[in-house]
Amino acid sequence: MRLSKIRQHLLAPFSPENKQEGMTIIEILIVIALISTIMVVVVGGVMQKNDEGKADLTGVLQSKLAESLSMYKINTARFPSTEEGLQALVEAPSSARNWKGPYTEAEKLDDTFGKPMQYELINPKSFKITSAGIDGEFGTEDDIIYPKEAVKEREKSPVTAELKVPEGNLRESNE
Repeated sequence: MRLSKIRQHLLAPFSPENKQEGMTIIEILIVIALISTIMVVVVGGVMQKNDEGKADLTGVLQSKLAESLSMYKINTARFPSTEEGLQALVEAPSSARNWKGPYTEAEKLDDTFGKPMQYELINPKSFKITSAGIDGEFGTEDDIIYPKEAVKEREKSPVTAELKVPEGNLRESNE
């Protein structure tokens, strides 16, 4: 008798009365595919917002650099040259008189994407600070430029026109 009870106990999970319905492999794969699709959509949206936030923060960094450049100009009576660049805010250029810096920290010369920003002295009273933006390449649409007026100047392109005059027909029509 004991042997039959042990046998019943061991075979109980496999009896037709205790049969449980489970998920097939196809159902499991469909669930995994749906979860993966949802994750791609969510992560993609988060990454886009992250890049937009970095671009906004780069604009703030550029305005802080502009303030540092103003302090530099107050002390030295000029903005750094294009060749001296933003590095003039951290280390005194040999041509700068009354330099009382550093005016910023070296880490703040890079944008939030980890790339160095470019500085250009447009004229003695104005400058332009450019970040390569998300793609890391200068001269593309996603560049972040300070001040915003410099963006408008970049968008302006010279207007050119070409006038073609037919050869020989003008003399014949005037005669």
